[in-house]
Amino acid sequence: MAWLSEAGCSMFEQSGDDLHAFAQESDLDPNELSDIQSKMEPLGLEQWQVNEVEEENWNAQWEADYPEVEIEALIRVSAPFHHRSEGEGFAHQLTIQPRMAFGTGHHETTRGLLTEMAQMDWQGQRVLDMGCGSGVLGIYASMRGASEVVLIDIDPWSVRNTEENLSLNPVSDETEHDVREGGASVLKAADAHRFDVVIANINRNILLEDFGAYVQVMAERSVLMLSGFMDPDVAPLVEAGKSHGLKEEGLRSEGEWRVLTLQR
Repeated sequence: MAWLSEAGCSMFEQSGDDLHAFAQESDLDPNELSDIQSKMEPLGLEQWQVNEVEEENWNAQWEADYPEVEIEALIRVSAPFHHRSEGEGFAHQLTIQPRMAFGTGHHETTRGLLTEMAQMDWQGQRVLDMGCGSGVLGIYASMRGASEVVLIDIDPWSVRNTEENLSLNPVSDETEHDVREGGASVLKAADAHRFDVVIANINRNILLEDFGAYVQVMAERSVLMLSGFMDPDVAPLVEAGKSHGLKEEGLRSEGEWRVLTLQR
């Protein structure tokens, strides 16, 4: 690959023993290519081909290969380019624009949380979505009737994507939405004991570090839903919950990932 890079190749794809190198035709040095072929033959090169790649709309191809996420007949998460009508056999249809933010529904942590959330009553609930990413979890809670949804992420890209996705979905005007950039430090004094459900899909270390902040904003008889970790991380999170007066309510497995629900 180093030799081919010097000859003008800028992208590589390896499949088994095959290596595909790509370059703009104007950047290729034919003499350098011939020299590389000669150097590789004694090293075991069996086949060498130079082909012109037909032009293609790569963005359209990417969209065609981008799958929707379906959770039983309960939830379908689509991108805007899927052109889905609301309903079509699913209880709730979410539209999430795939950008740089985490949370399109394809990862097991997001799928697991959505599956758990589908079994819950969200009418009138006050919800905090920590590490909201694309906003998919908070948006789903809003679509299900949550009265207040606060969505927080430390990544400015995620904040913008969440605001965009809120505009793409039929969330109620009666639901109060508040999107904030930052971590647990942007929780306000007014948030204390405010939320009926706190959702945090981040990672073990951040969850443990901010555990006290989550508990501080939980109302009486509220629920804390955690994901972003694997089985070895469950025990310390359960222990952290116990130290704050929370009991384990449920544990869900999605592949190697876990969703832990704690009750106040």
